[in-house]
Amino acid sequence: MSNNIKIFGERNSVEEVEEGDFLAPKFDANGLIPVVTTDYTSGELLMHGYMNEDAFVKAIETGEAVYYSRSRKVLWHKGATSGLVQKIKEFRIDDDQDCVWLRVEVVGNASCHVGYRSCFYRSVNISEGIEGDAPISLNYEESEKVFDPVEVYGDAPNPTQL
Repeated sequence: MSNNIKIFGERNSVEEVEEGDFLAPKFDANGLIPVVTTDYTSGELLMHGYMNEDAFVKAIETGEAVYYSRSRKVLWHKGATSGLVQKIKEFRIDDDQDCVWLRVEVVGNASCHVGYRSCFYRSVNISEGIEGDAPISLNYEESEKVFDPVEVYGDAPNPTQL
């Protein structure tokens, strides 16, 4: 964290972490905490990402979703390039404070860099089971893109993926 202000509580006991009144997030060995993000109104799962301590603090300070890009190793203010900002309506942390749930309002109605509303626009076809060496097929759950990613990001592949 860039400043010396102590905003997180100590993780002195399981009881304090699980039943206490102070925020004491547990970042993993890489300094990250997983984040699930859902639409505030519908509850639809929009995306999964990670925050480091700086992203965590910036999200609290700005009221907008800020993640840490593991592939680019930089803070990623969601919507800074695309305009598809995620305004945080509720910022929750789980019982042992090692996972975050953001409930957001999405400006522009899309959260996926591919152009779909949700990053979870496909489902695994489990009804066909596993047959030999053939790859398992995916079903598209969203039929239309909300925006054209080439118009927003250009021709280059999005570096947060792959």
